[in-house]
Amino acid sequence: MELVGNKETTIAVLPFQVIGAESSMSPVMKGLAEDLIINFSKFNGLSVISQYSTLGISDISDTESISKLGADYLITGSFRPIEKGYRIGVQLIRTKDNRVVFAGNHDEASETVLNAQDTITQQMVSVLQQQIEHDLLSYSYKKESVELAAYENWLLGLKELKKGTVESDLVARNYFETALKIDPQFARAYTGISLSYFNEWSCQLWDRWEVSQKGAHDYALKAIDLDENDYISLAVLGRTFLYLGDYEKSEHLLRKSLRMNPNDADNLILISNCFVWLGHLQEAEELYNKARNLNPLHPEAYLPIGMLVYFEKGDYKKAIALGEKVAHIAIWTDFTSFLAAAYYHLSDYDKMNVYWKKYLELFKRNINEGKEPTNQEAVDWQKVVNPYKVDSNIEPFWKFIVGDSPKTISEKSTKSKSVSNGSFIKNGEVWELNYLNHSATLKDSKGLQDIAKLLEQPEEQFHCAVLMGVVLETGGTSMIDDQALKEYKSKLRSLKVDISDAEEMGLYQKADELKEEYETLVEHLSQVTGLSNKIRKTGSSVEKARAAVTWRIRSSIKKIEKVHPQLAKHLTNSIKTGTCCSYEPETPHDWTL
Repeated sequence: MELVGNKETTIAVLPFQVIGAESSMSPVMKGLAEDLIINFSKFNGLSVISQYSTLGISDISDTESISKLGADYLITGSFRPIEKGYRIGVQLIRTKDNRVVFAGNHDEASETVLNAQDTITQQMVSVLQQQIEHDLLSYSYKKESVELAAYENWLLGLKELKKGTVESDLVARNYFETALKIDPQFARAYTGISLSYFNEWSCQLWDRWEVSQKGAHDYALKAIDLDENDYISLAVLGRTFLYLGDYEKSEHLLRKSLRMNPNDADNLILISNCFVWLGHLQEAEELYNKARNLNPLHPEAYLPIGMLVYFEKGDYKKAIALGEKVAHIAIWTDFTSFLAAAYYHLSDYDKMNVYWKKYLELFKRNINEGKEPTNQEAVDWQKVVNPYKVDSNIEPFWKFIVGDSPKTISEKSTKSKSVSNGSFIKNGEVWELNYLNHSATLKDSKGLQDIAKLLEQPEEQFHCAVLMGVVLETGGTSMIDDQALKEYKSKLRSLKVDISDAEEMGLYQKADELKEEYETLVEHLSQVTGLSNKIRKTGSSVEKARAAVTWRIRSSIKKIEKVHPQLAKHLTNSIKTGTCCSYEPETPHDWTL
């Protein structure tokens, strides 16, 4: 299949063979093909088969497995020891006629063997461009200078990460930390540590949820500090910001990651999952299908994400067809609840009952500390843990589960509407907090006192003066004048146009800079104007009270986040601050105060 128009040509990089005795260089030898896959996948115009599909192909004679890859070209090679180093042989083969399009040798000393990666990448891209008569563009390909010993440890760590166990993640982390001791500026090592925490977080080890999320976030930031185009760390950050509720920053990072590398199957499936939560369902489906095509020998690895994509698109039969193929249904604690919801939409209540019971069993074991949960508790937890930006197709099912309906879920299920329970109790100098069966304590503060007052009267509007306990005077000086406000708004409109133009022309760095300027200006305007878009006055006691109350409530929620993230997320979504403050939960909550 030759490239036609804007269609992408598919290549597969087979594992390099080691000819002769194994040596201390074997990690580099075995890792070269995987590193080349990463390099090639960054080029727009090439689709690169995932290393998970090529890893088991040991020889070019394995025609059956190679044919399943569906690749247009194969890259294969070998390492052979020579007197002063290694001879690296490489071939580019066109699959439609098994013709060798290019063959070359590279003699490298042990300390310069990494140079061959850059040379091979450039040679192959040059030859492919001639073959397919199409310019292959890369936004992020660059050679990273690194010491060989650090690189070897990175490869060994990467190998451990692929095993997908908590134990192997810890081993991998040790390799990456060793690499950083050798080369503290090695960005990929920070990415590796981030991924080791990310794997734990993705496995939903709930007793380490916060630790793993923070580790994934912090080390990804360190990687980005060293290499702003590190597409894996960009995607990890995009997901962590998504769960923190910063949807705009999340989407910005995810899209930048996609631009940096449009062909890494595992990265595509991560972004597909995040796009579901953000509501970009068509793009999520396209990324899911592309990821499956790039990993043709192991497509089952991505089935859970596919189930979620088609569930939210309303194709419940397809969602069930994919979900039923998943061997390990405990992959997510609430995976089976989505299958239950899909059967609910198809009015198959027997199957719905089966999968809902499986979810309750997993919830009891993983979340509820072995205690039998109510349907309301199981639903409330889902609402907190899944970072939906938009409405979900699971919401009607949630209402059915906790509502008064003649179609019962099981003999044990409740038929009456219930509310979530929690406690927010002051005991001496500390506050005792309990929510979703998790308890925590915090030292007393005015912000916690404010929150307790809001919880006591849901939906009630409290003027900041009431929370401060003072009588306020109006007056003060406007923070900006009307003319300046008009100019700011005009500048925002202009920046929106400039950002759109830059993205259309592919000037993504410029677009990112313009977006930063736009966000800075929006932040400034939010500080000088109120919710009604009126200019605030500085020096007035009302403004001072508004700022003080907002700060202490938000500061207290941040402290709660460190000891009880689920409660902090609920409060962040439910408490409105400003001149008037209120607690407005999406579902009824009964607080003991």
